Amino acid sequence: MQLRQLFLINLIVVLLCSLIVGFSWLVNRNALEGAGLSVFQAQGRAAFELIRAARHWNADTEGVYVPVSPEISPNPYLRLPDRDITDNHGRQLTRINPAYMTRQISEQLEGQDVALRITSLKPLNPTNAPDEWERSALTWMEQSGELERVELFEGRYRYMAGLNIVHSCLPCHEQMGYKIGDLRGGISFSRDAKRMDPLVNGMLERVDNMHLWVWAVLVVCASVLASLTFGFWQRLMGSESVQQRLRSLVETDYLTGVLSRRELMSRLEQEVERTQRFASPLALMMIDLDHFKQVNDRFGHAQGDRVLIAVAQALRHELRKVDSIGRYGGEEFTVILPNTDAGEASKLAERLLQRVRELELRTETGELLQVTISIGLVCNRDLSQIMTADSLLRSADQALYNAKHAGRNRFEQEQLPA
Repeated sequence: MQLRQLFLINLIVVLLCSLIVGFSWLVNRNALEGAGLSVFQAQGRAAFELIRAARHWNADTEGVYVPVSPEISPNPYLRLPDRDITDNHGRQLTRINPAYMTRQISEQLEGQDVALRITSLKPLNPTNAPDEWERSALTWMEQSGELERVELFEGRYRYMAGLNIVHSCLPCHEQMGYKIGDLRGGISFSRDAKRMDPLVNGMLERVDNMHLWVWAVLVVCASVLASLTFGFWQRLMGSESVQQRLRSLVETDYLTGVLSRRELMSRLEQEVERTQRFASPLALMMIDLDHFKQVNDRFGHAQGDRVLIAVAQALRHELRKVDSIGRYGGEEFTVILPNTDAGEASKLAERLLQRVRELELRTETGELLQVTISIGLVCNRDLSQIMTADSLLRSADQALYNAKHAGRNRFEQEQLPA
């Protein structure tokens, strides 16, 4: 049972440590990834400004002509009469507008660490159609009016900057319903998150390792502490159990199970003090087994012990929970009766006498024993009378002596001395 409890405690400790360290790990990773996003956003913004400056230069010069080659073919989406010309050397030249120039740059970056794309929700060139993230970013820009978005998406840092229609764009895009100021698309940059920034990635790796070590150390320390605390608690509970047993041995008569004389006297002192404070009635009985010495002499002390146990049980059966009964010594018992006047105490004494008379006790040989008791009773008839535990005991003892002298198997009542 204890091993199962210890296992459950350590399991809870492991779960709590995992929760705490996991939360810290998540917060730190998010912070570092946020820093990585900020770095990539700055890089993407700088690259976009360079591309935009080159595009503006291209537009301001109304495009540039370059030789046609296997890598650069005429732009089929640029429908201008002077798109293709031949120079003085007989070389065929084709006009490169800003969009086609951006497309050529993106192709030059293929296979590199950084990817660049020009895209639009309504592209002239189908190859410029947006991917999932680009479509989401462009849609968001149209709805929000923002012209920039950065995210970590599927292990890659993604940056998108919007392109608005300017006057130089109308020759190509006016036919699609665009007007000046409309968002016609954007330039998208992406980079593998693991290769984006060695510093950030190194810090992320250190955060992972550090939290793993912290978790392991915390689990070990917390488990050891929990186990030690559990062991201490078990010893403490065991110690309290021992103390309770010791207290029970001190407060209880080892043979009959009633109060010991020491505890009986302590209870009597408390009841006398309470009775004096609240002016309430109190009765005390001294009870002695008649001719008990003859039982011991004739049948042995073991039989005498059995008689004492039976009589104690019979007496306790007739008492209330608030009453106290203890073994005063030998075959003598004392009963404390709080809030009990002389009339009630007399009736109880009669019941106790009858109860003991009705006991059917037999010896080991089967011989029937007739057991009787004598009772000395004292009550505080005058509730304002000053009394002590000693005065009560002396008066009850005198009443018991009178009952013995009067023939036994009866009770006598004595008055408290004035």
